[in-house]
Amino acid sequence: MLCARDGEDAAKAWVRSTVELYRRSMENPAHFASQADWKARFEGSVQELTAFTEHGACEVLRDD
Repeated sequence: MLCARDGEDAAKAWVRSTVELYRRSMENPAHFASQADWKARFEGSVQELTAFTEHGACEVLRDD
């Protein structure tokens, strides 16, 4: 959706910001993202989002 609406550069900027937020959350003992049952989910999301920024996946995500 972000790619279609705002373009790939804006989508990548949003992803980088989100990855940083997730990482900070996982490092913060007071945040639920640091708890074992949630941390793996956040780590998986970080991996997927990072792959998007590395591969410019806007083309791949389209449902044409």
